[in-house]
This record gives sequence, C-alpha cells and structure tokens, in this order.
Amino acid sequence: MDITIRPAVKEDYLSVKNLMIQSLQHHSELRPDTYRLSEEFFGIEEYVETLEKAHMLVATDKENIIGLVSYSIGEIIAASVYPFRRIMVDELVVDRNCRRTGVATMLMSSVHQAAKDNNADRIQLFVNRMNTSAIELYEKQGFVPEMIRMEYILDKEG
Repeated sequence: MDITIRPAVKEDYLSVKNLMIQSLQHHSELRPDTYRLSEEFFGIEEYVETLEKAHMLVATDKENIIGLVSYSIGEIIAASVYPFRRIMVDELVVDRNCRRTGVATMLMSSVHQAAKDNNADRIQLFVNRMNTSAIELYEKQGFVPEMIRMEYILDKEG
C-alpha cells in the first residue's frame, strides 16, 4: 500500500467527515451511554475552524483519504507544574477497512516529527480505556498512562 501523508485542505471535508463518523460509530459502540450517532456533529464550519486553529494531516492511498490525525501545539504554564511545550493529539482515525496496516503508525510518526520541529517536550492524548486496539498502538509507540480520569454516573431516578 503506497501511503502519502499531507496537510488536510478544505476540499477533503467529505472524506474527513466520513472518517469522523466512523470514529463516532466506534466510540458509540464502546460507550453507548455517552456517545450518540449524529450526521450533524461535524459540519463544514467546524472543519474549517479546525483547519484554522489546529493541525490536521490526512493519509491517502493515491485515491482515497484513509486516515487522519489532528493536533494542537501549545505551552502549559501554571504555578503547580514546570512549564512544558506539548502536542495534544485530538483525533486519530483510520478507515475501518485499512486498520492494522500501518496507517496509524505513519500518522503518529508525522506527529512525532512535528513535535521535534516545534521543540515540544511531549505528546499527549486521551484514549478511552475500552479502546484496547488504540491503547495497544500507543503503548507500542512508547506512550505510558499519565493520569486516570474517573467518573461516577448518578442515578437520576433515585
């Protein structure tokens, strides 16, 4: 498979939206109590805003967009932590028909290069604990758990 990684452009919207819908479907299967399927969730305005405010790369196989990663670059400065520069990965999605073919690894390699190019100290991301295939991918790339977010779902009927 001959894969190219390039910056996303406005004309990629429909292909990117398709990938985002696949991601939402996957997350709604993992957490149906939290995620709901909606065709309206990723409009063209939100896409254009993402392109303006963050970085988005797409993976293509010459004909189709088969994956994407979006991330932001920023500095964390707070009294309680030592300052650091980070890349925060917001989305990593690979077309369901192309998973486990190295596309996600290629996209994340591009993020690692962006981190080096931008003098980032670290790359951070959130992953659902039920998304074991994503956790496995990140661990293979050297990611380690930093913190655990916990929730308690209140009984609205009691």
